[in-house]
Amino acid sequence: MDGPPGRRRRIRVATGAAVAALLVAGSAAVALSGGGFGDGSGTRTAASDPSARTARVIRTDLSNSRTLEGTLGHGAATTVRGGGEGRITWLPSSGTTVTRGKTLYRVDDRPVPVLYGDLPLYRPLRAVNTVGRDVRVLADNLLALGYAIGPQPAPGRTVVPMPAGPGPRSGPGSGSEDQPAGRPEKNAAGRNDAPDGKPSPEGRNGSAGGTASEEGTASAGKNASAGQSAPAAPVSAPVRVEQGDAVLTTDLINAVKRWQTAIGAPATGVVDPHDVVVLTGPMRVESLQAQVGDPAAGELLKATATGKAVTVPVEAGDAGGIARDQHVTVHLPDDSTAAGRVASVSTAAEAEGDDSAPKVDVLVTFEDASKVKRFDAGPVQVEFVGETRRHVLAVPVTALLALREGGYGVQLSRGRLIAVTTGLFAKGQVEVSGAGLAEGARVVVAS
Repeated sequence: MDGPPGRRRRIRVATGAAVAALLVAGSAAVALSGGGFGDGSGTRTAASDPSARTARVIRTDLSNSRTLEGTLGHGAATTVRGGGEGRITWLPSSGTTVTRGKTLYRVDDRPVPVLYGDLPLYRPLRAVNTVGRDVRVLADNLLALGYAIGPQPAPGRTVVPMPAGPGPRSGPGSGSEDQPAGRPEKNAAGRNDAPDGKPSPEGRNGSAGGTASEEGTASAGKNASAGQSAPAAPVSAPVRVEQGDAVLTTDLINAVKRWQTAIGAPATGVVDPHDVVVLTGPMRVESLQAQVGDPAAGELLKATATGKAVTVPVEAGDAGGIARDQHVTVHLPDDSTAAGRVASVSTAAEAEGDDSAPKVDVLVTFEDASKVKRFDAGPVQVEFVGETRRHVLAVPVTALLALREGGYGVQLSRGRLIAVTTGLFAKGQVEVSGAGLAEGARVVVAS
């Protein structure tokens, strides 16, 4: 790819085939001269030729790095899809940052907030003593938002899920038979939560509602906030609580109701998958895929990470030497550099056309975000460093001669031929070692 001088730095890593091609001329010269380590006339003639070029043997650090083109931005975008019935009544603008507990969009004027986690909700969370990792996502988020959820059964215990009645559906487009939306509910102590929806002291001490027991029962006291009586008798088989699970106890359900009241949703205590959006962390709205008035079910927007990142397309066959957490150097549009590391290497290879090689995306993040704060997007170059050899003797690759008896050698400027062992090839140089070869010596190179 052509470009302005100094910007398109493509470094080719020498391979065995390339080295062999470079040595054809040298091999022929040694063979014609009688080769070996004798004092044939060919060797003396090459050394005495005034047109012969020489180079100095240097001691240096070598690394077989390669530089690839990338695009500065915010990384790969995640598509957010809505579900359920209803229509979109509000969407955020592009560039908006969304965090835990904040509304991402509204359906039928009901908020759909953001939760953090690695697992989306995949079923309605309704029945007391429901067990699973999705319940853990809900519980962890409510705790992070300041809601007391009461004690949780320890891993290894068993609980018996209670039957779930039909009940009202929570979230966008639903009504609540328990309590009108927006009104502060009363907790078990008979007091209202704060008007702003934050947990009151009574709500934070875990007194509202009972907890799951090993036999699968819940406390028999009435729930003042929803007017519910004691849970129905268990009818399901016991379920073991595994590591990473949480249990939908009556305490947790009451915390859900307080949270729903705070955000202006019906305080049913039930959470359906389309009532929330589970993201891996803070996200930035990149673009909108829908508009106000569209059905809620479908693609709504694309979101990216909030930090800057570089996406580097790499041919799938060349990606084997790139690993997660590998350190790289990013060459920015103003010719400055910034340190980065490989955050991920995609496993899905895609071809841009019928004749193009499949490529994977390598995502690079920055170690110091302030280095790139003045750039929003643009082309960059990313230097990937592979093997590094430090403080070694090196000569230009064109100084190598293929010896008739096998291996390689270099010819000193005064005519002596020295057999060498080669090491790392990088940036037109090759690591060499051999008896009689020292730093500062001059060797003949091909014209």
